[in-house]
This record gives sequence, C-alpha cells and structure tokens, in this order.
Amino acid sequence: MSIFYCDTCHTKFEAGGIKTDWIDRTYGPCTRWTASCPDCGEECQLAKTVHAHADGDDGCEGESCGCGGGSCSCGGSGCSSCGGC
Repeated sequence: MSIFYCDTCHTKFEAGGIKTDWIDRTYGPCTRWTASCPDCGEECQLAKTVHAHADGDDGCEGESCGCGGGSCSCGGSGCSSCGGC
C-alpha cells in the first residue's frame, strides 16, 4: 500500500495502486503508480515527498526511490527535484 494525493479534492489516501511501465525516449524505462480517489474518482499519483538532494542523499535505498517509487533515471513521477518523466 502507498500514499496517494488527489489534486482535485486535495485528499491523501492509502491504496494499492496500478503500476504502469513504459519506455521514454529521453529517460529510458519509467514506472508510474496511480490510484482512483475514493472521494471523487479521479486518477491520482503518489503523494510527493520533498528531499534535499544537495548533500548526495536522495532518500533512495536499494533500487527503489522513496521520492517517486519509480525506476526512472530522473527520479520517478513524484520526485520534487525534477517533476517526473
């Protein structure tokens, strides 16, 4: 289960989500997690987490980055430092 945020009704909620993989011409393999908002039904993305990347610690442990949950080289769909793929 992951935390998602709805931009439409400003609700945070926990859900399993749906994983979408694709190959981006610029960034290569990318992953995005989405879930339907329980309040309004809109498609929502993972809740964004702010990380300070200047010190070299981007909050990633192993191969999965906590700032976006994706495998994209730019940080994934939720990374505040790049805005996603």
